[in-house]
Amino acid sequence: MSKAIESFFSTKLTPSTLAKVATTKTFTPGRRVAPVDKREDADAQLRVDAGEKIGDKQNFVLQVNSQAKNTALKNFVANSGRGTHAQLAVVAFDTKAADPEAEAKRVVDEMKAQSKSKVG
Repeated sequence: MSKAIESFFSTKLTPSTLAKVATTKTFTPGRRVAPVDKREDADAQLRVDAGEKIGDKQNFVLQVNSQAKNTALKNFVANSGRGTHAQLAVVAFDTKAADPEAEAKRVVDEMKAQSKSKVG
């Protein structure tokens, strides 16, 4: 399962991409962050949406796309009781961090850890 998560963060939302968008864009809760193009959903299997912003902290939510093919991801969705709205990870990004790249790496690492603990 970790292969799908690692693939997503190495191709669809790298720490440098997250650092750029998190410090230059304003997000409304529920707005798609990555992948931006819905046509990439099947390939990505996962998506990151913006969550609530509290002060200088922008939450990002990792969820499974409905087109996911990975068995572990599909099982997570089926067993969650919330379908594809089930959250694999929710992590706050400090938009005022002195080193946005380091903050983005922390957020990505935390998303990976949370999601792997939920699906294996």
